[in-house]
Amino acid sequence: MDSKSNSLIAYNVLKEKIINSGFCTACGACEAACPVAALQIEDDKVKRLHDCSADLDLCPICYEVCPHSEALLLRSLRAVSDAPIRNEAIGYYRQMLLAQAADPKLREQCRGAGVVTALLTYGVENKIFDSAIVSQAESGDPTKTKPIVAVVPDDILSAIGSKFFPSAVAKAYGAAVMGYGKTKIAFVGVPCHVLALRKLEAWKHKISGNLKMLIGLFCFGTFSLKPLLEHIAKTYNIKPSDIKQMRLSKELVVQTEKESINIPFEEVQGKILPSCRTCADFTSEFADISVGSAFPLTDWSAVIIRTKTGEDFFFDAVKNGAINVRAVEQEPKVFERVIGPAIKKRIEALRAASKLEETRGFIPARLLRETDLLSRVKVEDIMTINVRTVPSGMTVSQLLELMSTEHHIGYPVINEYFELVGIVTIEEASRVDKKKRSETLVGAIARSNLDVVYPGETALDAFKKMSAQETGRVLVLDPENPQRVIGIITKADLLHALVKQA
Repeated sequence: MDSKSNSLIAYNVLKEKIINSGFCTACGACEAACPVAALQIEDDKVKRLHDCSADLDLCPICYEVCPHSEALLLRSLRAVSDAPIRNEAIGYYRQMLLAQAADPKLREQCRGAGVVTALLTYGVENKIFDSAIVSQAESGDPTKTKPIVAVVPDDILSAIGSKFFPSAVAKAYGAAVMGYGKTKIAFVGVPCHVLALRKLEAWKHKISGNLKMLIGLFCFGTFSLKPLLEHIAKTYNIKPSDIKQMRLSKELVVQTEKESINIPFEEVQGKILPSCRTCADFTSEFADISVGSAFPLTDWSAVIIRTKTGEDFFFDAVKNGAINVRAVEQEPKVFERVIGPAIKKRIEALRAASKLEETRGFIPARLLRETDLLSRVKVEDIMTINVRTVPSGMTVSQLLELMSTEHHIGYPVINEYFELVGIVTIEEASRVDKKKRSETLVGAIARSNLDVVYPGETALDAFKKMSAQETGRVLVLDPENPQRVIGIITKADLLHALVKQA
């Protein structure tokens, strides 16, 4: 009887696939969800307090709510899938814009735009939220983070700053509900944290109904603390006790009492946790509102609004003077700097996941994979028609401005005879030297090796062609006139087809 019970307890799968494989990011979702309090996050690791099979015959929850498992992904995506815009780099969204805290003192305190802090403060002060789950540096050691339940604005201000080490924020969410009795909680986290909360919602867990707002942060990855600090100590002779603050954008900035060291991201990229290397989500695609850098601007953030809930709250804050906004179309470079890293992270993650599958026979959570469900869907049923094309004589500068305005990241290219000659994406455009973009023509950088399908083929056919070439889109051609583009399919379209069937 014991062996049968154990085989039906999800912890055994969680331990084998996630914990022992090094994919756990110590978010605490398993602890928050466990019905018999058998799990606990301790020293950034999952600790089993007692054998839950003694209390339960069947329980799948700890594995299913783990953000690194394949369970509940499509059901979780329903939370944002009613948004009108689908983008293969940044997911579903309603609007993308630039924002900053209206209070200049708050911006100075945050050393940036202060958007998240301003939104949380506004929400708590106006009783929209009764608490906020954030990460805070431990007193005296900015390299170590801990989750807190912020119930007053001062708590929120104490958590200012980027956090890029493991933090059990999902565990803190459970404590806010069960320990503090909070019912209108705002939650701030990186993509895996956000996904864990969406999975709790998809599972219909009893604590999920207390979630009021999910704010996701852009994320390159979470660092493994010990290897990173050892590298900094060895390479730059900086002891962990000397570090006053660390910030991450294009570089990792390490601040001490005496100096500031800028470390190239590529130099420390290998210190990122294993699960982050296979994570394809740069912009927290499951959040109500996503916030991240608006490089090269220093006092503005890029904000992606994904849900109606997020949209209503955000513009309420704007209306009442807590947030300033600008159109992202005014700054084409910002759009490029959001989309570019998102595409890069997605491509690198898919490569890492595929390599892992070859060696271990297991891959972490992947939103889109080969499935029979795609074979049931015809290309003609999901393709976007009335495809926007660009002329081969357009300059790269004009192309990037068009992409920023229309929020597309790839276009078919036609010549003066309206014949299809290739496809151009933001990846090719971004590689052109900035000084040469106004004179370089699209036709010179367009890819001529096209991935194409025809209306009668299946979505699975389209997915296989995208995967083989590592592209995010295929063109749909008229079978009677192969020079005529009648549609386009992106990975976002394939994902949307799966969500509708989930």
